[in-house]
Amino acid sequence: MDGPLHVVVVGAGIGGLGSALAFSRSGHRVTLVERDDTPMPVDVEGAFEWDRRGAPQVRHPHAFLGLGRTILRDRFPDVLQALTDNGVHTVSVLDAPFIDPSVSATLAADDDLLALGCRRTTFEWVLRRCVLAEANVELRVGTGVAGVVATGTPPTVTGARMEDGTIIEADLVVVSTGRRSGATAWLAEHGVDVPEERSDAGVVYFSRFYRADKDNSFGFRVGLGAGVAAGVIGADAGTYSITAVVDKHDRELRAHLTDSDRFDATMRLMPDLADVIEFGGTPIHPAHCMAGLINRLRRYTDADGNPLAIGLLAVGDAHTCTNPAYGRGQSLALLQATMAADAVAANDDLESAARQYEADSAARVQPWYHLSVLTDQLRPALPGRGARNGSGRGDVAGLDLFGALSAASGDPELLHLASRVLHLLETPQALWARLPDLQRAAAEAPPRLPRRRGRPRVHRPSRDEILAVGAR
Repeated sequence: MDGPLHVVVVGAGIGGLGSALAFSRSGHRVTLVERDDTPMPVDVEGAFEWDRRGAPQVRHPHAFLGLGRTILRDRFPDVLQALTDNGVHTVSVLDAPFIDPSVSATLAADDDLLALGCRRTTFEWVLRRCVLAEANVELRVGTGVAGVVATGTPPTVTGARMEDGTIIEADLVVVSTGRRSGATAWLAEHGVDVPEERSDAGVVYFSRFYRADKDNSFGFRVGLGAGVAAGVIGADAGTYSITAVVDKHDRELRAHLTDSDRFDATMRLMPDLADVIEFGGTPIHPAHCMAGLINRLRRYTDADGNPLAIGLLAVGDAHTCTNPAYGRGQSLALLQATMAADAVAANDDLESAARQYEADSAARVQPWYHLSVLTDQLRPALPGRGARNGSGRGDVAGLDLFGALSAASGDPELLHLASRVLHLLETPQALWARLPDLQRAAAEAPPRLPRRRGRPRVHRPSRDEILAVGAR
């Protein structure tokens, strides 16, 4: 590419901030546009109360898996250091209850297999501060983008049209406006039909954050009861979250978990979360519900890989959206942000850059869309937790990453691969190639509900027991 470009990045969430950072550090001038105009908080606790109307999900738990951490470690070490300075720590799955301690050393040797224990608001606050420190980044807040300016066939995007009617001229527009992105409508105004695949995730989730007086050392916990899958993620500044996932059509359970007291009482019924409950913690806010969860894949190229529009790239959920209950979105958004900047750096023109970016996305991001769809489709037909079905023990363990980890727990090499896939460091195809090994392992030791080592197997709550706990 001849000389630096003017890149307009639309949306200052994690994908947009990552894009702004990647392009600015590649020498380009960046204008970052954000519709929300609420003041920047002064610290991470203020960030937790940040009024982000355009991103209501920010106070729900988010997973920052190994892929996201390694991108920061290798590309933006100053961001990783700033997170550490603000109380963010690494967490490991090495103490997961289904992992044989005798093979844990294999995982411990791989530094990539560390996630970040962090609230989304803390991550975004630190990342925005780092972006704003870049001399060639300008942040514009308070006005959203209504469309793009483009000429020719296929259209070449030359700028962003703001809601107030002004135009920001640009060589490249990067769209990171989340799952409700208007990018396809903007291109439709110029005769471009962006095809998409879409699948309902079939679930809703409820979450609540807590703060303890002492630092928590747990990274991830899983608890199951009839109709409820619960997960715990340790975060920064002594905080942690508990999330409960239920079928979207189960109105009875949804109404039950909407009440914060019933939510807490239900979590106390989960024996697998006993150490978290015993750890103690004071709720920071009421239980929140997140609905409307989807998987969606948009294709910005034709069948031959040619871009439908030149000068526009979409990252994060504006491109590929996966069921957020699986915790992959933030890492994949950071991956696409760096891939977009790398594609522009590696090519002489924006058409070739778009072709490379979409090919890279098809290879490294699209598989997670297909896995999310497949897992969502399998879940209703599988009793218990979805690692087995009635026709065989573990015959779909390789399609369920949690089941794959459990099935592989006694094989160091297989467990290492499954862990790298869990952290998005390898695509699911690497695991599918070993599916016969997983099936064999599952048949020898069928995947089962895990329990903490040293704890006897205990009764898991029935639906009636869950619904019986009342508000206080």
